[in-house]
Amino acid sequence: MVKVDGEPIYIQGLRAWDTELEGRQVEVTGTLRLRGSTAGPGPGGMPMHGFDDETFALDGAEWAPTS
Repeated sequence: MVKVDGEPIYIQGLRAWDTELEGRQVEVTGTLRLRGSTAGPGPGGMPMHGFDDETFALDGAEWAPTS
């Protein structure tokens, strides 16, 4: 994820940053989408993994470190 003005924006399909980018400032482009809640009851009423609130995500993202 990246933060813009303190707001987390998740990057679709990105499981982890390359170690050389962790903690660095990056420029990211892509299509910003608002996702609804992804949490809910699973089998047997057990909670499923997900987000309780709406979140922003970038589809088709590309990134590069800033100078």
